[in-house]
This record gives sequence, C-alpha cells and structure tokens, in this order.
Amino acid sequence: MKKIILILALLSTALLPAAANGAHYAGAAIGYILLQVEANGEAWYVYPANGKAYYLGRPADAFNIMKALALGAKHDFIMGADIFPGRLSGMILLDVEQNGEAYYIYPGNLKKYYLGRPADAFNIMRELGLGITNADLANIPIGAIGEPSASLGAHGKVLIDNVPFTSQAPFGGWADQRQQDGCEEASSLMAVKWARGQSLTKDEALREITGIADWLLKKYGEYRDISAQNTVDWIFKDYFKYSKAALVHNITVANIIEELNKGNLIITPMNGQIMHNPNYKQPGPPRHMIVIRGYDPAAEEFITNDPPTGYHEIINQIEKNMIVISK
Repeated sequence: MKKIILILALLSTALLPAAANGAHYAGAAIGYILLQVEANGEAWYVYPANGKAYYLGRPADAFNIMKALALGAKHDFIMGADIFPGRLSGMILLDVEQNGEAYYIYPGNLKKYYLGRPADAFNIMRELGLGITNADLANIPIGAIGEPSASLGAHGKVLIDNVPFTSQAPFGGWADQRQQDGCEEASSLMAVKWARGQSLTKDEALREITGIADWLLKKYGEYRDISAQNTVDWIFKDYFKYSKAALVHNITVANIIEELNKGNLIITPMNGQIMHNPNYKQPGPPRHMIVIRGYDPAAEEFITNDPPTGYHEIINQIEKNMIVISK
C-alpha cells in the first residue's frame, strides 16, 4: 500500500487531483491563458491560487469560470491603479461595489483588462493567450469548478481492504519488456483478484502479467500502454471474462471518492511524470495506471496500489477517465 497525492491532470490520461501544490507544476504559466497549439486552440486559464488549469470552453462557459474564480475588490482600488501589485498577477478582480464587473490582471504587464460581456471576455483572453503544446499542458493539474477539497472529506476516510498487491515486475525482471510495460496487466490483475476474493502470489502474478501480454499481442497486436477502454474490453472482459468493469469519462476527484464510498475499486490512467513519486525511475512514466483503494481527507491523499513504471509513449491528448470495478 502506498500513499500519493493524486493529481487530476490526466492522461488518458485521467486524471489526478486534489493537489494543493499545483503551482509547483504550473511554474511560469501561473496566471496566464494557455492555447493548445497542437489541437484546435482550446483555451485554459491557470488560476494563481492553486496552479491548476481550467478549461474555458465556449464564451459563456469561460465567463462563468472566470467569475467563479474572481477575487472581490473595491471599485476605487480597481479604477485607481494602472499597474497592479505582483501578488495580483493573473488574478481576476470583481468590482463588488458596482455591478460585478470583472477585470483580468495580465501577468505580462500587470495591467487590467475589462472582460465585459462573455464574448468580449473570451476574445480578450484569447488575444492575450500563450501557446502551449499538449505535452506541456499535460504537466499542469486540471481544475474543475465546484470540487473544493474541504467538502470532499465529509464522508471521512475510506479504505477498501483485501486488495492484493503486485509490482508489474514481481521479481524485478525489468529487462522483460512485458513486465516493464505491464502496469495495465498488473492493475487489472489486482482488481480482478480483489473482486473475486482471491489472493495473489508473486509466482502467480508473474505468470499472469506475462501471460496477459503474450495473449494481447497475439490477439490484438499490442500490449504496451493500451488505452483505458481497451483495458476494460481486452483485459477485463475478454481475458478475465469479468464484466463488472466500466470506463467513466470526464471525472472529478469527487467522482472517485463517491465510487470508493460505494465500495468500488478504481483504476486510473495517469501521467506519472507529474506525480513526482520517488519510487519511479525519473522522470517517471508519461503513461501509467494505478489502483485507487482509498481516500484520506485529513491528508488529502488517495491510497493506492501502484505498480510502476511503463512504456514511454508520447501523450497527445488530455482526458480524465477512470475504470470502476465492482463486485
């Protein structure tokens, strides 16, 4: 059993989350609007208070997100300054003494930009945006409005017992490509053994992990870092003949905790390079899967069974998904 801070940035990455130290990952992007230059120019706002990126979507969505993250300020303060203090860099100020007008303090010059109507705000944000690659964006935690960490601990600590653990290389055979790239196989094996109430020895784990990889290669032509959907369809439903596994898209931290409280086990695809797990060979695997078996609200930590490391496939999209396994 290992504890990690789970960062909802996900890869198909899904998700990981509730990291209060998001600024550590966002770095120089704090407070800026980022435009995905390798996609369709999707816009993201990196909120200075937590270093997380918020997807701006359509003009109305962007306007609502910006107002939800805004900091209230007096009218005279907003109107009386041309250049604002550095502590307000990247913040959105809301005029609480007038009609709630919103102003964006651009980090590039610390000047204010009136956001006006949703369409105006959206255009201003895009004009001031900085281009970013998908790979760089994947290193910034993803935020979602309405999931404050304080509310997530309402149900108290939850821990699912009797989840067997195995490394993806049970005896350290990392030279074997099947074991080096076996995080999907190992995670699925732990989950199925738990669901069926079975134990797991090292010998059995090695036999199953390599056996699944050989079987996948023969039937589907690939076993290295397969997608979450393929993990459900190929490994759970086809290889193990276990049907109570489902892929859920566009999740939040609250969704993970909700499933854990129902007694369900979770597997999430992760970008291991933003988890900063000292047990990984640095910089860590860009694509990885872990089993989530509990949550500790006091520490804001998910409790996991984590079988490192993984095949270094390039991340070309950002998704937030989880596989839910039930008995």
